[in-house]
Formats: sequence, C-alpha cells, structure tokens
Amino acid sequence: MKIISSRFSIPKSNDIHGDWNFIYTSDVKSISNNIVLIVVFITGFCVLVIEITALRVLSPYFGNTIFSATSVISVILAALSFGYYFGGRYADKYPYEKVFYSLIFASGLLTLVSQFLASVVLPQFAYRVDLKFGPLISSFLLFALPAYVLGMLSPFAIKLQEKLHPKDGIGTLAGNIFFASTVGSILGSFMTGFYLIPNFGISTIVLSVGVVLSVLGLLGLASGMIKKKTLSVLIIIFALGFSITLTFTQSFSNPDILYSEDGVYEKLVIIDSELDGRPARRFFQDRTSSSALYTDTDELAYDYTKYYSVYKTVKPEIDTALVLGGGAYTVPKILLNDNENLTVDVVEIEPSLFEISQKYFGVPNDGRITNLVQDGRRYLHDTDRTYDLIFSDVYFSIASVPTHFTTVEFFEQAKNRLTEDGVFIANIIGQVSRKSPNFLMSEIKTFQTAFPNSHFFAVNSPFSLNQQNVIFVGARDGVEIDYSRFPVDRGIVLTDHELDVSRYNLSDQLLFTDNYAPIEGLSVDLINTIGKDFDTKISGDEALALIEGQLAYSPRSIGTKGHSLVSEFIQKEVSLYADEIELQKWTQGSYEFTNIVTRFNKDASRRIILGTHYDPKRFADRDKDISKRNLEVPGANDSASGTALLIEIARILHLDQSLSDVGVDIVFFDGEEGLTDFDGSSWRPEGSVYFGGHITEFYPKDLPESGIVVDMVCDRDLELPIEKNSYEANQQLLEEIYSIGIRNYPDVFLAESQFTIHDDHVALIDAGIPSILLIDFNYPYFHTTKDTTDKCSSESLETVGDVLLTYLRSL
Repeated sequence: MKIISSRFSIPKSNDIHGDWNFIYTSDVKSISNNIVLIVVFITGFCVLVIEITALRVLSPYFGNTIFSATSVISVILAALSFGYYFGGRYADKYPYEKVFYSLIFASGLLTLVSQFLASVVLPQFAYRVDLKFGPLISSFLLFALPAYVLGMLSPFAIKLQEKLHPKDGIGTLAGNIFFASTVGSILGSFMTGFYLIPNFGISTIVLSVGVVLSVLGLLGLASGMIKKKTLSVLIIIFALGFSITLTFTQSFSNPDILYSEDGVYEKLVIIDSELDGRPARRFFQDRTSSSALYTDTDELAYDYTKYYSVYKTVKPEIDTALVLGGGAYTVPKILLNDNENLTVDVVEIEPSLFEISQKYFGVPNDGRITNLVQDGRRYLHDTDRTYDLIFSDVYFSIASVPTHFTTVEFFEQAKNRLTEDGVFIANIIGQVSRKSPNFLMSEIKTFQTAFPNSHFFAVNSPFSLNQQNVIFVGARDGVEIDYSRFPVDRGIVLTDHELDVSRYNLSDQLLFTDNYAPIEGLSVDLINTIGKDFDTKISGDEALALIEGQLAYSPRSIGTKGHSLVSEFIQKEVSLYADEIELQKWTQGSYEFTNIVTRFNKDASRRIILGTHYDPKRFADRDKDISKRNLEVPGANDSASGTALLIEIARILHLDQSLSDVGVDIVFFDGEEGLTDFDGSSWRPEGSVYFGGHITEFYPKDLPESGIVVDMVCDRDLELPIEKNSYEANQQLLEEIYSIGIRNYPDVFLAESQFTIHDDHVALIDAGIPSILLIDFNYPYFHTTKDTTDKCSSESLETVGDVLLTYLRSL
C-alpha cells in the first residue's frame, strides 16, 4: 500500500484561503446550475397549495360537494395544460431567464388578485349562481390565470436547463424538471392538508403563496437580468398589490364576530345577533348556521334540536347516549341536563369544536361527556359499545352532505350499536315532495330498509314543500313509540308533524348504498329550490308528480278498480288540507259515482267553486291508430291535470293564511266523460249535472257567487282562449281572470274566442252559479292513447295555478 502524504499535509496559510475559495466557487456553481430545479420545486409546491385551498375558498358558498371538487381540479388542470402548451412555444421564442422569472412574478401577483376577488367579488357573486355550475364559474374566475401562468414555467425551465447543461439529453433534462416539480407538489399537498390549513387561515395561506411567488420572481430578476429602475417599479407594484389585497381581506370581516377561524374541514364562525327578535348566539359552519342558543334563557333556538326528546317516546330513561356530529354541542349539553346519570359520547371530526363550544356555548367540562375526534361511521365500526340513544346530526348544510352517512350500511351499523330497546334519531335536511328521484324520499326509503319500525317528523309542516329539517326515528322491531311521553314543554304536538309516508310512492325512489349514492346531484336539485316559497305558490313538479300518481291506478275509468282507488287517493289528499270534506254518492244503472266536495274557510259567507273532473274516458275514440280505439285513455291531461292542480291549490289554501277572506269549495266531479261508452246514451257530464241538481244539499241558503272549472291544463304548448259559454255566463269573472293571465302570461291566455264547449261549468251555470271554463281544447292528444305524462309541463301547471291564486288573493 502506497500512502500519499501530501493528501494529508497541512497547507500554507495562504493556500488555505485558496482551497476555501475553490470550495465556495464550486458550491455556488452547483447551486447556479441547479437553481432552475430549486425554483420549479417551489412553484410545484405552490401549485398544489393553491389547488387544495381553492376548494376551501369555495366551500363557504357552494359546500364541499363533488361539483366543487371537480370544478377546482378540472379548471386548474385545464389551465396548467394550456400553460404547458403555450409556455413551450414562448420558451422557444424567448428562452431567457428574465422572462422565466417575470412569469413567476406575474403568477404571484395573479394569486394576490385571486385572493382579492375571493374577498370582494365572490361573496357578492356566489349566492347568485346555483351550486352545480357556480363552482365551475368561480373556479375559472379565481384560479385559471394563476394556474395558466404557473403551467408555462415547466417548458421554460426545460429550455433554460438545456442552455445550462447542453451535454445532457432533453429527456434527462425534462425528467429532472418534472421530478423536481412533482416532488414539490407532493410536499405542497401534504403540507397544506396536514399543517397549513389546520394552523392558518385560508386567506393567510393564499396571500403567503402570492408573496412567495412574487418575491421569488423579484429575486430572480434582481440578479442582474433587468435594470434597477424596472426592478424598483415591480417591487412597488408588488407592495401595492399585497397591501390592497390584505386591506380588503381584513376590511370585509364583521367586527361583531366573536370567533372566526378556518377549521380543518370548514370555516367556523360564532356571532351574537338577533333571532326571531331575541338575542341569540349562532354558530356557522361555512355558509350555514348549524347551531344556536338564545342568550337570554340558554334555550335551544332551532326547533329541530328540540326533537332530541323524541327518544322519551321510546325509552323514557337512558343511561348511555352517542351523538354523531357535535356542532356547538347543544344537544349533548341538554341531554346531560335532562339525565343526571347519563354518559354521553360525542364523535366530531372537526378537532376544535369541543373547545369552542365550552368557551362560547357553556358546555360543561363534565366527566360524563367524552369527546372523540374521528369519523362517526368509523367509530361505529370500531367500537363494541351499545347505546340507549344515538343522535346523528352530521349535515351542517344540504350543500355538504357526508355521503357515507346516508346509506343503508350506515343505518344498519347504527342499529347494531343500539341496546335492545334503544332508539336512533337523525336530523335530515330535505324537501317533502313526490318528485322522483328526491333526496329526502330516497333517504326515507333507505332508512326504512334498516329500520322497518320508523317514524318521520317534518319540523315545519308535513305539507310544506320548502326545504326543512325532518327528524328520522328508528327503533328495533317490536319497540313501540308512545307520543304521550313527549314533553309538553317543548311546544310541539308530534301528531301535527308526523309524515304519513304511505302517501308517497317510494318504489320509484333510490336506495342509497355505499356502492351507489348520487347525493350531490339530488342535493343540487334541492338547493335550487332555495328562495322559492312553495307554501304560497304552486309547485309544478309536485302537480306533475300528482298526475303520475293518478296514472299509476290506471285503468281508472268508471267501473274499474282504479277508478275507486283514484277516488280514495283524492279523498285522502284533500282531507289533510280542507276544513271539511263531503262525499256525494249516487248510483246510475250498474255504476257508482262519487263527487268529492271540500270546503276551505267554511264559515265565510262569500264562496266560489273551483272544479274539475277526475275520471278519464274509457275508449280512445280519437286515436289515429284504429286498432287502439278500444283502449282506455291514460288521461294525463284530460282528467289528471285538473285534479292534480286543484290538490296543489288545496295545499296552498291550507298553508297560506292570506287566502282566508273568501270561502273556497273545491269539487272533484265524477263521471264527466259520461256513460256514452257504456250504454250508448247521449253524452252528459254526470257528476256536475248531479251536483247541480242537488245543489241545495250543499248550499241551502246562498249559492256560491261564481265557479271556475279547469280541464286539460298541463299541455306543453298551453293556450287558453276564451270559451264562449263562459263569456256569456260570467263576463266580469272571465275578464278579471284573463286580465291577470294576459298581463303575466300573454302567450298562454289568449284574448280571443275559438270554441263553445259543453263541460262541467255548464251544469254549474244551469244550477244558478255563473261559471267559466279554462281549457286547452287544441290539445292534440285529447281522447287518445298518447295522453300521457310526457305531454305535460310543470310550467303550464304553475301558470294556471298562479293566475287562480292571484285572483283569489284579489277578492
């Protein structure tokens, strides 16, 4: 072995400086050669920070839905793609470092601009667009330009590396760039999710990214690439942009807010304000007020939370309770107050809520409450504990429904964690509607699969179509619910709020499973109804569903089983709304008939009649296909449309107290299609003729002042010209109705006369009640097999309903 001693010799003092200078020069050269890789690592980091925080920027307005996530990802990927494409072209044309760093500086400024828009413009814009396409538009406006410019950097970086390392192959250079950028993105993803969002506000994160990119660009430009004067101008621009953005981000905060921080999963805000004229403390998760207490009494402010007491109707005394979803911990708090020996486990995935609720909502630091920070569904799987009560309130808004809490598998897991006589209660937000598919009704179908012994309570009203809280109650088979045990001091009569599920055809609704639960699409349909008051206005969708409900009984012409079933269906529906209901029955030949007479505001002296018929024609005698003329007419428009519309009007008369000045009698006439198809007699509207002939049975003193009959009112191309008998019988009423119609719907209500029609209104006229008929007699499928639901329009039903309600309100 040969030892070279000079390798270990101590150099002269002047040589030491020479060696260190060599080492320093080598390091600088190494850093200089790899500076582009370092830069793309940083910009890759920033790209993923922007992408992940973008969803949190949108969630207060659009929720954490699949539409929001898809929009953010799609917009940013599209912007990056275009950036790669055009960046490559510009890199070939302008392969200069000053252009590269100018783009980085521009991306920083654009990020600051996006934060400015998110603070100033988004709050004004977001609530004006729907939750399906709103996130897409907002993502484009806020994040497309920064992502596009950031996308341009990769091809520029490859071009610059080619100049610095001309001996390396383009594949190696490109691979190095993409490796550095992707590693930066991976780190940015982890840092954002595990550190930045849990510890910093979203606006702080976005502002910081804008600052980092801007400063990075300025540092690159400051290394002698541009003139000092130009650099000074850029620094001033950055300083102004940052200052303005920071100022507006802070100035749009509410000084009265007690607490405002970004949680791990949503924006958390607590504010003292008034609610129903009383001082209240409210807790907001993103855009939704999820909990509230009256500060003058510490009473629960939201009615739905009072339904926690429903457990007493099943099990008056409980020892163990599990609450899924803490919110402001108001339900756990009141459960502890109500039950001295109770222990409560609360599973809440947002880490800070328990501490917040203790500080701002008076939740006691009590050994009887155990807070578990984890996912509720996972807890049900992992635990072997059973509970007397499980209360689930995990939907802090309909825009952010956790899908895994909607499925039959979840409900079965919850059922398995109940004691033998335990009860499961869930708060669900939805719309009590026949529309299919419908989120709430699909959820009810799913719940009943796991809990056949179930009850449902609509917090506002079982007849309201407005979005509301609905309380699901499930118990094991054989466990009875006793309403008399519900506390009277809650101010709730359970029977007034119970939802009669038998009224709805759940077979057409979806069954939510872990494999298939299209919650987001159904949620968007529901959210799009926000702002519409279905307690004062006709729902065309509901009326259309009522048409489909009648057709489900077909054949339903006179004498059929379906005819009796649809009569029972109408009776059941209107009996829920009317002050009273009377059945006028008679027999003609071998056929039985029933007129259904309902009264609203029955003590009013002034009365008008709204009428229609519910029997379809037996044979399709106008069908162009002669072979089909022995088939029954479906009667979607001819019979079912008028019936559906008047049932919907009955619902509005029940809910809207502004319609109480005049008494309204809704009459569903039987046998309007007559007996022509049965015994060859000449046609006449049997039901209205019989009603008119026995008019004193219902009006022994004064007759109604007028009548309005509707028939065939759901045509997609609805046109309602003036009917001549109507004009002659009650010109004043007809002109009042048509003045409303022509003013609001000039394409539907036509100020011209085309037909003289003998219908139910003529029988009323003959009985001394001046009446008019609203009918689209130009309907081409009249008395054919093609008179089906697909020919009907919800808009047409709403049009006629709106005109009739406007008229009733004018009386």
